Amino acid sequence: MVLKDAREKVEKAWTTTKKILALMSVWGLIFSLVTIARLGVAFAYDDALVNSSAAYEKAQGAASAQAHGPDYWKTINTSYDLESPKLLPYAAAGVARLFGFHILILAERQATGGEALKKEWRHLAPRGFTFVSDPEELHLHLQDGRYVLFVGSTDRELLQARKAGVYAVRVKRPRKSVLGGEYNPGQLGEVVVPFSDF
Repeated sequence: MVLKDAREKVEKAWTTTKKILALMSVWGLIFSLVTIARLGVAFAYDDALVNSSAAYEKAQGAASAQAHGPDYWKTINTSYDLESPKLLPYAAAGVARLFGFHILILAERQATGGEALKKEWRHLAPRGFTFVSDPEELHLHLQDGRYVLFVGSTDRELLQARKAGVYAVRVKRPRKSVLGGEYNPGQLGEVVVPFSDF
């Protein structure tokens, strides 16, 4: 009886070990293929990867920051402690990185004072945080052919990704977003990620 129980425990442990090893093998294969192919996933920063409304509100309320001048962008770029990552897009970026995808974060902002912000995101996107000063040039950062997915929130971002030949997915804006830009979920025939506004 004792020997039978011990044998069952050993068999159960061995079966579990084999399952874990099989999963690790599949992960290793996917990671290797993605890494060798140098595939990537790109995320828009504002209202897609993070809720940055508080940083923009702070810049708009600052008396010294004239509208869209260097002080305005510096205030926004140094107020990243007020921003909060959105749950689903941030988790998706982490999973993509775990499977070997290069993560590119595109912030449609001027780069003034943005070095600390880039450093803040170095763990998720090492060498992959880019400031895009002209929103109409976002597609230029996606054109090298290795990006397989773009995650954004505005119509313009999705159209720019399509212009670069990258499959685009929309995440919902936070409910209290202060950012402008055309926002019509589902109107472009894109996939809209549910519950992505948190």
